[in-house]
Amino acid sequence: MAGKQAERSDDKADAKDAAKPAPKKGGMKKLIVIGVAGTALLAGAGAAAAYLLLGKKHADSEQAQMKAEPKKMPVFVDLDTFTVNLRQPDDDRFMQLKLVAEMRDAPSGEVLKTMMPAVRSEILLLLSSKLAQDVNSREGKEALAKEIVAAANKPLAGTPAEKSVEAVNFTHLIIQ
Repeated sequence: MAGKQAERSDDKADAKDAAKPAPKKGGMKKLIVIGVAGTALLAGAGAAAAYLLLGKKHADSEQAQMKAEPKKMPVFVDLDTFTVNLRQPDDDRFMQLKLVAEMRDAPSGEVLKTMMPAVRSEILLLLSSKLAQDVNSREGKEALAKEIVAAANKPLAGTPAEKSVEAVNFTHLIIQ
């Protein structure tokens, strides 16, 4: 009988053990994985926030710097009126134009005024070599303006105003 009672107490113990859930395996691993994932997520969010905030401040400082440096205004110098005969083989044609030179700065403008006879001579030589059809179109006039800039800068070579004529503007242009 004692053997039966021992069997019964073993059966009761087995029944109690069966009623209790088995101890969870890997519970600690889940906790570690969740902790690492959460830390990585927070680190990524912090890095993104820092990038956006610091990047915006950098862009704002560049914009403020650009606003602080106003665009340098050019100096304009009148080049008087030019009247030249155009190179036409069968017809007498002439061109009359008034130009304004766009200078880099005021001191360069003063040098140009001092060198005006040489500058005018170079421009006259260039203009008298043109055909009427060379300057009839917009593209022809734009090309002529570039050539005039080069001609105007030629006598200024070796002076403080070297290459200071940046552009020329037509204020009057007649071709007959």
